[in-house]
Amino acid sequence: MSKNTITILLVIFVILIGVFVIQKSVTGPSRKSASLSELKINLEPLAVSYIQVFKQEYPDSGLFFSRQDTNWILVNEYNSKAKGDEIQKLLNDLGAVAGSVRGESEDLYPDFSITDNGALQLRLLGADNALLQHLYIGKGGPDGHSCFMRFPGSPKVYLADNNFISRFAAWNAPPFKKLPTDRWMNLNLCSLDRNSINSIKLKTPRVDYEFALATEASDDTLAAPVKKWQQLLPAKGTILEEARMRGLHSGVAGLNASGVADPSNADKFSLGKPSHSVWAGDTLGNSVLVNFSDKIDTLEQRYATVQGRNTVYRINKGAFERIFVTPFEKPKESKPQASK
Repeated sequence: MSKNTITILLVIFVILIGVFVIQKSVTGPSRKSASLSELKINLEPLAVSYIQVFKQEYPDSGLFFSRQDTNWILVNEYNSKAKGDEIQKLLNDLGAVAGSVRGESEDLYPDFSITDNGALQLRLLGADNALLQHLYIGKGGPDGHSCFMRFPGSPKVYLADNNFISRFAAWNAPPFKKLPTDRWMNLNLCSLDRNSINSIKLKTPRVDYEFALATEASDDTLAAPVKKWQQLLPAKGTILEEARMRGLHSGVAGLNASGVADPSNADKFSLGKPSHSVWAGDTLGNSVLVNFSDKIDTLEQRYATVQGRNTVYRINKGAFERIFVTPFEKPKESKPQASK
């Protein structure tokens, strides 16, 4: 081969490399491989006003969400407030999902747990109840991070790169079992930022208590002032140590319900005239008031309401006692060691 031929080939090779580099710099790296380009869900999250999640034979075991202004509610849980960030993440993930075809025959549906009656169905509707998307979701993929999915009217089954069956805790769950709602509901009763709470009031059958976060000078004159909880009321009787007041603050800031109940229970178990309530305020002037009922069962659960909300919550024994019992318990006396 002559030197001229070699030179020409080298020039062509350099030109081809240059074209390749230019194309990569213009188009950028592909975010999804070609094998994941077959599944595409056309979805605008802001257009979704209603979400239905259920199995065909057991619609009552599903979840039904409705958008109200900028918030979401769980309709079949007494219109309780839902976790809007979780729903937004679901919609964003659906809009970005990708996947490859793994089957094109209805005979294979049972293998993917994606039959009409057995699949988890996800319906997204607009403000006018128009159907935006309808998905059949089957079992999870072999890697644990994917799931099988298909559209109605098409025999194609895709392996999606997101595990939606696990997100609804429906993987291997009996179809008649109600989908869990606690992961979708906002069960936090104290809407205040824990670091901003500076005042707490407790109402109990015998005594009302009031606590405030105060700024005190440090024992070290060169150190910055410190913030400590103080008991304002009562001035006599049971006076809590500062450590117990901090524990009370944690109990109030982290107060969560275990579930919700029928709003008709609002007038039961003395909830209309509560013997126990907690009020908390913050540095911005915001406040929250939670009222508690008497015990409603042998597990010593209670009902609770939050001022400004229509929901009736269920509170377990531990959450209640962290506020009204534990801070006031007498310290346990240490037993003397037996002499040897």
